[in-house]
Amino acid sequence: MWDEAPAPYHPTVVDVAFALEGKEIPFDHGQLLWQELTRVLPGLAMVKDIGVHPIRGARTERDTVMLSRRANLTIRLPRSMTEKLARLSGAHLNLGESTLIVGKSKLRELAPHSAIHSHFVTTGHPEEMAFAADIEEILKARDIPCKMVCGKSNVFRTADGEVTVYSLALYGLTDEQSLALQETGLGIHHEIGCGVFVPHKSFSPVGA
Repeated sequence: MWDEAPAPYHPTVVDVAFALEGKEIPFDHGQLLWQELTRVLPGLAMVKDIGVHPIRGARTERDTVMLSRRANLTIRLPRSMTEKLARLSGAHLNLGESTLIVGKSKLRELAPHSAIHSHFVTTGHPEEMAFAADIEEILKARDIPCKMVCGKSNVFRTADGEVTVYSLALYGLTDEQSLALQETGLGIHHEIGCGVFVPHKSFSPVGA
């Protein structure tokens, strides 16, 4: 009798991407953005497994991010909760001296890839060696024997003070491992843009 192939992994979370109108926001905008999102939708603070992607753009010498016309506000949350985000469309979000206007949204399914990355990850430890040890311990506990590369560090504000964040790439993943890590993220402060992973299609490990 033939062994049945394992069922494909289906993440319980999905990305909801909103179009944005705006010009320039602080580079360290995660906490400001989370405060505004929970102002418009107070119930978001109670949603488990939520993650807010950093808003991408070109970093300036003023430590701001210039937004392109393709800039998005992307929120990762349980599939069953996506309808609760409908009220965000049309909202005005004030990030310091900057204002963002939220447009229409689209659902985006998580996509598996052998390499994934997050621009900002924190475990609470400011030292890179301690941070890397934390990540290795988490991956070992989850039985995910992948490779990792730590990158540039930054210091971000949170509701509880400042934290040191590192960029992090993980590679050598199976499809299931890739989706599982994107589903749960790594580290803490996912609500302000930390530990939220996406496929890293251009990644090439040293020596490859």
